[in-house]
Amino acid sequence: MMVGIDFGTSTSEIAYVNEQGRLVLVPNHEYEFITPSVVHIAQCGTVTVGREAKERALLEPECTFLEVKRLFGQDVTLTAWGKSYSPVDIAAMIIKYLVDCAESHIGSKVDSAIITVPAYFTDAQRKDVIAAGNAVGLTVERIINEPTAAALDYGVNHMDECKNILVYDLGGGTLDVTVLELFEGVVDVKASCGNSTLGGKDFDQALIDHICNSIKKRDRVDVTTDVRAMMRIKLAAETCKIELSSRDEYRVNLPFLLSDKNDIPVGFSSIISRKSFEGMIRELIFSTKTQIDMALGDANITAQEVDLVLLVGGSTRTPIVASFLEEHYGFKPESSIDADLAVVRGAAIQAGVLSGVLGEDTIVLTDICPYSLSTAVLRSTGFIRVGLYCDILIPRNTTLPAEFSKLYRTSSDNQTEVHISAYQGESEVPEENYLLNQFVLSGIPKGKAGKEKINIKFAYDLNGILKVSAEIASTGKTAAVAVNTAEVGENMDLTAWKSADAVNKYRKIINKADRLIKIHGEAADEIETAANELKKGLILNWDAGILEKLESDLIDAIDLLEE
Repeated sequence: MMVGIDFGTSTSEIAYVNEQGRLVLVPNHEYEFITPSVVHIAQCGTVTVGREAKERALLEPECTFLEVKRLFGQDVTLTAWGKSYSPVDIAAMIIKYLVDCAESHIGSKVDSAIITVPAYFTDAQRKDVIAAGNAVGLTVERIINEPTAAALDYGVNHMDECKNILVYDLGGGTLDVTVLELFEGVVDVKASCGNSTLGGKDFDQALIDHICNSIKKRDRVDVTTDVRAMMRIKLAAETCKIELSSRDEYRVNLPFLLSDKNDIPVGFSSIISRKSFEGMIRELIFSTKTQIDMALGDANITAQEVDLVLLVGGSTRTPIVASFLEEHYGFKPESSIDADLAVVRGAAIQAGVLSGVLGEDTIVLTDICPYSLSTAVLRSTGFIRVGLYCDILIPRNTTLPAEFSKLYRTSSDNQTEVHISAYQGESEVPEENYLLNQFVLSGIPKGKAGKEKINIKFAYDLNGILKVSAEIASTGKTAAVAVNTAEVGENMDLTAWKSADAVNKYRKIINKADRLIKIHGEAADEIETAANELKKGLILNWDAGILEKLESDLIDAIDLLEE
């Protein structure tokens, strides 16, 4: 059975399409369709997920984990009762709970899933989502973007419509703005832009800061040093935010938070108005204009050409969101979909299509490449070489699958090989982008600079596989490498170099580098940079010629320090 999962910062949901083609939302063990993304780990090792875990956060905040999605793509260690966990470990516990609920509800095994992610998630973050699914035995058949999933939920019930749609997806931890075109059962993504560090939790933080500052000003007590008091404030702030979506004011009442230096109890009680709250978060909401403008520009349409605006994510229920969109763009969002459940419904629909339960002609989805993909080439002005720059072959927001090629010429007399690279990012400066992979194409016939031509081709498919190939035009000799961009991230686990195929050749020099880094600290920064590049190359199984060059760079850095 294949299911759809929406793993969110604040809440998570699971759904599937049954054999009769009907979409079914799966209730959790508390008979609720929405599960808080919270994990509590007891001293005996028992794991509790959901509402009960959230309630235990007040008593045992040190072993209760919230908002782990915000930690994806980072090298972070979480601890409970002396045991260490990664964000992926905690996420896997939540996904396992959802799968257990589904298996109990369906009565059969769940072995595969479509999992949604924010459209602007990096490859490192996407990798962690896949890892969390794999950790509980799921085959993650596809990662799809959350706004796209929401559009699927809308589109499956409006197959005959032709509309330009803007999805404004503001969840607990992330913002995505996606422009799509719906026509005759096809959901065609045109552009996405987002902020993976902006969401409803930042609205909570504004209230938390207000409460903490009020206590500090009145009682001269820094409440932020008390873990339990801060958890109470955090949960109260979330409740206040939710209540102010439907009320003009709300009283936050937190007695006996902690004691001051004279052992006098300190608490907080105050009425917070919606107007006051909106003043705290106005700049955050208005900052999303940057993402809206970029998405519209990349899609090459104006605000006036948008036929429908869909609000997705619980944070869009904050009234200032709708008023901001109408004031600045004239948008009047429709309540055509459930802001909390549209994403998981869309994921289930995609699962139904891929599993064959729904016909392939039910609804067709086209998606885009969220980041530009480029190769590093030498820029010259006349006879002067300026340096390397990233030449984009696949621009961001290109519809997938995509394939592009370009001819380049040799840059030196009697050049016999060329280094081919693949970068992800928008900068012309290679160091400001992320190096996905590189390899060497050798066997170029000797001759004058510029005589020989090299054809470089990038092919990028729906599953996030980028194939980079290069061909010597005069001889037809080729070299190629495949890059799974869902498995490459800015925060790669570099300890994995120890189990790489070519590790024996480079183990000694890397171990020496690591010892020097421990001894010399910041003075060994160049050694650390060179060693990390070599480790990365080993993990990604880069071409032997590239690894030898990286080894040489590391030896040079070590020699420089030891002189």
